[in-house]
Amino acid sequence: MKGGHGLLARCSLYLVAALLLISAAADRVRSEEEETGFTPIPVIKGMKLLPEGSLAPTFKVSDINGNEFDFAEYAQTRPHVIIFWSIFCEPCRDEMPIIEQIYHEFKKKNLGVIAVNLDGAPFLEGIKGFVKQYGYTFTVLLDELDGDMFRISDPYQVAGTPVLYLINGKGRVYSGHLGRITAKDLRVMVAKMLVKG
Repeated sequence: MKGGHGLLARCSLYLVAALLLISAAADRVRSEEEETGFTPIPVIKGMKLLPEGSLAPTFKVSDINGNEFDFAEYAQTRPHVIIFWSIFCEPCRDEMPIIEQIYHEFKKKNLGVIAVNLDGAPFLEGIKGFVKQYGYTFTVLLDELDGDMFRISDPYQVAGTPVLYLINGKGRVYSGHLGRITAKDLRVMVAKMLVKG
């Protein structure tokens, strides 16, 4: 009987400790939401965005209409914004109108925009419907598996969504961004990239 009380006391202590940890984590998330206005983006630990100045990986996949798209043909001919997104990601959906706006502002300066969807072929009709409903005019690609790796998101070290890369006209990473971005911040980033060439 005495051993049973000791076990019960230890279990109670572990339960209280676990509840305190959960409460502290919830307070941290609430604090971050209050500071930024957004829920933190869950990411795969240990993965980092491609470093600035590195050669942007090229890829060949189909767009959502079944047309082949080979980034190698465009990577060194014009600057690009590449956004990795999902229709199930609220920050991604919120960011798409910003991407469209930036595309229209800078397409006369030869900016290309590529939106890489990570949801997979089973959701193709839903993705097409979403793009059509909101009238997005930039290139939308569907990432594809190549063995155990995704052809685009794995080489770009995408650890969560949304992830955005700016690729300069020389085919190199100008900058990368994980999480939400404002139209103002993206506009400044794109303008600086275009000035630097």
